[in-house]
Amino acid sequence: MKTMKLALIGAMLVLPATMTRAAVNKGVEGSPHDFSTNSTFTVWNTRKGVCSPCHAAHNTDPAQIVPLWTHQTSTGPFTMYSSPSLNATMPSAPNGVALACLSCHDGTLGINAPIAGLGTNTAYYIDPSAKIGPDLHTTHPISFTYDAALASADGQLENPTTYHIGDTKTLLTVNNAPVPAAWDGTSLTGQTIDQALLVNHQMQCSSCHDPHKLIGSAPSSGIMVKISGTDATGRGSLICRTCHIK
Repeated sequence: MKTMKLALIGAMLVLPATMTRAAVNKGVEGSPHDFSTNSTFTVWNTRKGVCSPCHAAHNTDPAQIVPLWTHQTSTGPFTMYSSPSLNATMPSAPNGVALACLSCHDGTLGINAPIAGLGTNTAYYIDPSAKIGPDLHTTHPISFTYDAALASADGQLENPTTYHIGDTKTLLTVNNAPVPAAWDGTSLTGQTIDQALLVNHQMQCSSCHDPHKLIGSAPSSGIMVKISGTDATGRGSLICRTCHIK
């Protein structure tokens, strides 16, 4: 009996880390973007598709703002962010991935609105708690090019082509790297800002959030933030301090 107890204790000691803590839900299923199970969504998502509310294999949007996009695309009109301290050149409207996100999150289109149109079907709109609206002047600026030239002109942004996730903040007195010691999900440490966060060298919604809940801290974050949490010594948000020299 004593030998059996020792064997069981030994087995527990070598269990993988994933077996000794609550499992992290990685991927779309079970995430806020899973419209396949909740009765609020299956009233219109009758086939209970996980991918089909946003993507399809055939006959998709020819603009392809994101791969195989099959949802209608919002046209706004949008009010973009502006500030006297902003050095970036802002477009007149969001583009690319941000426009795809806003096609539900600005609240002007139903989350069940396919590119072919709703026809006689009822539009179901995003929950007000997740609605951003087409007025973006109070949100972080999006759809602008973030490159070495902008970093130099601004003076308080890291160079996205040379600063790596996890690098120390060499221009600050307290220069601890703004990155969690341990990651749930896929680590971004070692990738440049441009590689890990930007889309075609642009700041988009998906620079901070991963809609598929796969990258960085997104699987363990309720709002799917790629680098979540606050600096242990209270110096601010980890995702903000990755790009901003603060």
